Amino acid sequence: MDFGLIGRERAETVGSGDRGLAWPRPPMGAAFGLAVAFFCLLGSQGDPRPLATYGLVLATPLVLLLTLQTRSAWLAASFLVFLGIAVRLATLDRHYFGSDVILVTREALRTILDGHNPYGHHYVVSDNPFAYPPGNLLYYLPGYLMDDTRATEIFSSAVVLIGLAWVAARTRSDGVIASLGLYAAAPPLIAVATDGSNDTSAGAILFVSVLALLCARRGLSGAMLVGSGILMGEALSFKQYALPFWPLFVVYLASTKWDVSITVPGGRMIRRPAWLWYAGSSLAFVAITGLPFLLWSPTNFISDLTAWWPIEIHPIEGWNIWAFLLEWLGWDAQGALGDWLVAIDLGLTSIAIMGAILIWGVANPSRALVAGVGGWFVLMLFARWTTYAYFAGVAPVILLIPFADGLAEGWNQPMLPLTAKPAGS
Repeated sequence: MDFGLIGRERAETVGSGDRGLAWPRPPMGAAFGLAVAFFCLLGSQGDPRPLATYGLVLATPLVLLLTLQTRSAWLAASFLVFLGIAVRLATLDRHYFGSDVILVTREALRTILDGHNPYGHHYVVSDNPFAYPPGNLLYYLPGYLMDDTRATEIFSSAVVLIGLAWVAARTRSDGVIASLGLYAAAPPLIAVATDGSNDTSAGAILFVSVLALLCARRGLSGAMLVGSGILMGEALSFKQYALPFWPLFVVYLASTKWDVSITVPGGRMIRRPAWLWYAGSSLAFVAITGLPFLLWSPTNFISDLTAWWPIEIHPIEGWNIWAFLLEWLGWDAQGALGDWLVAIDLGLTSIAIMGAILIWGVANPSRALVAGVGGWFVLMLFARWTTYAYFAGVAPVILLIPFADGLAEGWNQPMLPLTAKPAGS
């Protein structure tokens, strides 16, 4: 399965006397990304929308025509990054919360800065506990100190948008801009970034950790490899559902037979397999951020991090198999199977991940990402509670899959510039 061919075209030779001089066709991937953004945001003419969004929707066809005329994919990429950020800022209603997650996080930060344990704390803003690892608090701390915790989600959206534009430049593939258009304008992703959920940030952290890993592999950089491991540790410490990706990245690195030498304090150089550096740095980050809270109150820490287990907090609802069966056949899986539902979910996810490793193979980045996404979907589709917001946590990585091999290993064919000249010019 070669995902690297998506979004990439061979260059066309211009004239018999210009052999070796290659010009690509117009950036159709960039044009497609603009078209995707336009139709995602279009809606009915009677739908309420911010004035800024209205204007950007009307401007999109003009930018599409200019992109085709100038053959500049950069024009499309820059516009889509701006559009994605501007639409989210225009949509954000600071008085509306569709989720209690950011509210609970804000109170958890206030609690710990007051010297109290956020785990086991009885929250005023919600009946739910703070059910995320401590890396979540670390990520939201700057926004909290600036008295704008919700702006963190807009920042995270911007990170993904800029990251996709960077991937387009790095791989010289205007096909990435099609992914950029979808992320910029997909209504569910805009809603999740502005309703008080934390899944946009979860997806951004995982996305950046994957980018760092791919770049480390391409440049054979030990320092960047350790950095990518630390970022993966933050993804694991931010929200638990990032876990299916971690073993697959470790196995992918093990398959590369890549050894890394790193100089540690004291001048000593240590040479170890890349997978060991990656796994060690990510687990060390999880331990450093989590161990103090575990030692502070082991019972409260474990109880709050497994708060998704009791049905009182997470009944059957959302985009999962059990909710579908309940609505279709009226069969209550919780009443029939009880807490076995959690064991079934975790068991099937483990089987999916092991099957991907042992049978399908994860010898290149795209296969590791596909397997990770597959394990993630098994986890979500067999969970009792699967809100639509969760899918924002995996969307950036899905959009990266077609270009992962090219980013990590380089294309095997000539790469094209993002700005092209027409033949004969």
